[in-house]
Amino acid sequence: MMIRSLSWILAGAMTVSACAGPIETRVQTQQVIAAPEQKKFSVSPIDATANSDLVRARDMVAKALSKKGYQAASDASILVHVALSERPADIAVNAGEKEAARSLSAAKEQKRFQSCKDHEQRLTISLFDQVRGTMLYSGNASEYHCNGTVAQSLPFLVESALSGLDLGPTSSPRITTRTRQGVE
Repeated sequence: MMIRSLSWILAGAMTVSACAGPIETRVQTQQVIAAPEQKKFSVSPIDATANSDLVRARDMVAKALSKKGYQAASDASILVHVALSERPADIAVNAGEKEAARSLSAAKEQKRFQSCKDHEQRLTISLFDQVRGTMLYSGNASEYHCNGTVAQSLPFLVESALSGLDLGPTSSPRITTRTRQGVE
């Protein structure tokens, strides 16, 4: 009788653990050119259909940039574009054709004992220097979630996507994986 009870407890614990635990944030950043001396920015008014999560993301990005010494201004030389997406994680995203084809995001397999399907939440932040006519910075951060919402993930996605800003120009992207606790 005790062994049967123990097996039910273990089965329940394994089921719960499939949706809890460390969350991996996949991050890719690249500082293309150094920021201008006067770090004035404006957020692009031409974005996809605004929803509450995108509005929240744009606000959080503006606040994070301000904390990094950037100043919101109508006469800004830096244009900031914020893109936010959520898609089923078992669908791969590819770009290009034939020899130029490459994977942007591989399909994710469901974990053993996982009771729901994962979604990929991705935030992309791009800064453009309008005076010099070039991209200044690009950062994206993505996470897989079974139960976690975009609103819960946004603080971590914003911080991660901006983590390479002002670290100096690089010829190739910095790719890192961060681990945190939260609702998977």
